[in-house]
Amino acid sequence: MGEFIMLSSKTRGNSCFIHEVRFSAGTLNQRVCPGKESPSERFENHYIPVPAPFLYGTALGETGAKVRLEECRCAANDWRSGGAFAVKVPNLLRGRNALWNSAIVGSTVVALGVNLAGLLTGITIIIPHLLYIPVVISAYRYPKRGLILAGCISGAYALMVVAVVGMASLTVAEALIRAMVVIIIGELVALLTLRLRTQERLYQGLFDNSEAGSILIRNEGGTWKVEEANWNAAALLKRDPADLRGQPLTTFWSRQEGEDILSLFSRQGRVYAVETTLSAADGDEQRVLISIARIPENQAVLTFVDITRRVAAEQALKNARDKLHLLSRISGDHLHRTVKEMIEILDAPGAESMAAAPAGVLPRIRALAGTLARHLSLTETYQELGTRPPQWIPVQKALESLEPAGKKGEVSLRFWVERLEVYADPLFRDVLGHVVGNAFRHGGSLQNILVTYQRMDGGLTLMIEDDGAGIPAAMKDTIFEYDSGGHGGLGLFICRQILGVTGMTMTEIGTEGAGARFAIHIPEGNFRIEGVGDAPPFPAGEAGRGARLSGDVTVRELTSAEFTVADALWVDYHSTTGNPASDRIFAAFINGNAVSLARCRRHPDGLEVDGIFTPERHRGHGYANAAVQGLVEACGHDPLYMHSLRNLTGFYARYGFVAIPEGALPPTIRERFAWAQGEMEQANVAPMMREPT
Repeated sequence: MGEFIMLSSKTRGNSCFIHEVRFSAGTLNQRVCPGKESPSERFENHYIPVPAPFLYGTALGETGAKVRLEECRCAANDWRSGGAFAVKVPNLLRGRNALWNSAIVGSTVVALGVNLAGLLTGITIIIPHLLYIPVVISAYRYPKRGLILAGCISGAYALMVVAVVGMASLTVAEALIRAMVVIIIGELVALLTLRLRTQERLYQGLFDNSEAGSILIRNEGGTWKVEEANWNAAALLKRDPADLRGQPLTTFWSRQEGEDILSLFSRQGRVYAVETTLSAADGDEQRVLISIARIPENQAVLTFVDITRRVAAEQALKNARDKLHLLSRISGDHLHRTVKEMIEILDAPGAESMAAAPAGVLPRIRALAGTLARHLSLTETYQELGTRPPQWIPVQKALESLEPAGKKGEVSLRFWVERLEVYADPLFRDVLGHVVGNAFRHGGSLQNILVTYQRMDGGLTLMIEDDGAGIPAAMKDTIFEYDSGGHGGLGLFICRQILGVTGMTMTEIGTEGAGARFAIHIPEGNFRIEGVGDAPPFPAGEAGRGARLSGDVTVRELTSAEFTVADALWVDYHSTTGNPASDRIFAAFINGNAVSLARCRRHPDGLEVDGIFTPERHRGHGYANAAVQGLVEACGHDPLYMHSLRNLTGFYARYGFVAIPEGALPPTIRERFAWAQGEMEQANVAPMMREPT
């Protein structure tokens, strides 16, 4: 009888009914007729019987030798070439079961051999107990076959007794009884093993698939070390489970906190839901609730759940309550003072009659009434502070929903934050609206408002800038302060309080005469880029959206779902592809269709501009200018590096790029052209850099 191999085949067109399969190995050739139908257009696994000569003949030698599937004849009588594959033939004495199988076979042979020797010498007591050894081993290793294996061993023993002493002997009756006992023991061991393994699978499944991080630890000489860790524990600690094995808990748990909790565990025997901090491989700290339960053999199970976001939300709500109390007091102060000033004006001599009122009274009252109305509006805004927990806010969508009063049609609004989300109080939207609105109210003859962001150590800075009058140097701090003696600064003061709920800060870093630039610093963990890590991807952008830079051309950053659009355009550009984790891709659009691309790629030591490409059918219309302008505006707060073709250096010079020596390039960017071996000029490439703005 032959063994079976698994044959994977693929057919095209009509289904293929496999009539024959030819095998060859060395000088052996043979056909088999499996009669297997192969459905069309997909891979199908077939179990094909391998002829005995290929398993045991001299051509194969040993299990795992290569056999060639020569041809496969289908119903249409067309032969299809096969290919070499390894024959997977079970070998009882190889692989992970080798030791167990060797023990079963060896103990069986020894037990039966010793019993045979005893029968021949007339010894029939004690020696038969040796049969329990192979029965217990086989029933434990193969519990589902425990009864069969025990029956085979006891049957062999009974037949051996009959063959040696004959049917009439009392020894035969004893042998039959002993054989029944052996079978019963084998079945009991098999049943107990199956139950134990069921429990083991149950607990292993709970351990492996728990939503909580679970770690099996062992105390070795007073040091608790990791034995096993489930996928969630490894993910929370940002380590591979294999890397955690054998590591002391201090690898990811501060010594002081760990010793305190483990000391509590040693006294009480268990720890439940204690708050502590664990460190991930990248240095991030995770706030967790940890529990520890003791199990036998000096082991314990440590479980923890991540509450970092919950703790942040609780702290944000506490901050919001504190700030709400402060803002309520300030607002009441402002309202009372404004009303008092209005009464003083009305009580002034000559104000009894409007006809006899001094000049300027009505404008002053009107101005104070306007201030009063604005304070009431601000009160309505911040009364919602802290009533809802912080949430992830798509910044681009929040900005595009703004309707700032003033000359909106005369000012170009360009928002380059398409993929950015911020974890903030819902009133963060009002902060954006207030800062953008301030530009319209106080910017003078401004023409542009830009919103960009810059990654940096410890977080991200969101910048809202304009090209208006700017803020005088002496006022850069005071505009955010509560003015106890006047009415200015209340709006920005409240904005700072709202931002502070989730640890954000705001400063003004613009230049007087050149425009204002408000920088909102967002700490690490409170921002994310869609489509990267655990941030869900945004849907594809809507047609017609984006910054209108010239004529009918609009430019916007592509979302991660739209990277396929860029990949399709880049097919003719060295088959370039985008990576949402490192790339920002800017596309120029005409009538909703992408016509030109520019990419800013983040390397460990700098930003590289590349992938600037316009398909030939769209060239000559300035689309590349629009795409590059959008990229420079969005990413230009960092130094930008590129490898330009020498005939295009003049084009990039329009956007502030200047030629630099090859050695001035950051190492990881320079490595892209390492094949030039320092002769970039010979390769028609010129390194360039743009200073940050």
